[in-house]
Amino acid sequence: MPQPEIVPADQPASRRPLWLLWSIATILLWGVWGLVSKIASDGVDAYTNQLLYTLGILPLLLFVGLHLRKRPDSRPNQRRGIFWAFLTGILGGVGNLAFFQALVKGGAASIVAPVTALFPMVTVLLALIFLRERLGRRQWAGLALAFVAIYLLSI
Repeated sequence: MPQPEIVPADQPASRRPLWLLWSIATILLWGVWGLVSKIASDGVDAYTNQLLYTLGILPLLLFVGLHLRKRPDSRPNQRRGIFWAFLTGILGGVGNLAFFQALVKGGAASIVAPVTALFPMVTVLLALIFLRERLGRRQWAGLALAFVAIYLLSI
């Protein structure tokens, strides 16, 4: 698997890879989402929070629907992709419920958010098993540090 290109910080933003800009936007949006989720958990239970979270996605779904209508996707494995995308939504929704429940049950946003943000550890382990991906020494060290982070954040 090719390694992503690392762009020095002193290069203009227009020269940075597009995936990096989207990744930074994700970090910022999910960071605010974690804070807002904690504030909401002080006033509603986890199930109500999930319901309202889902309703909050509706405007985004309308935007995406209009975008897809203009440019339909017709890939060879589209049915398979639809199944896996639907399963992604179910798993994400149940994960959200667990996240909201952790906040409602008294978890501090400053602890719950970073601990749950270590979910890529599961992705890495599953990718090793099912996709037969490989990790180098640095990646194994990073995975070990993530386990240490969970321990340190939870004590």
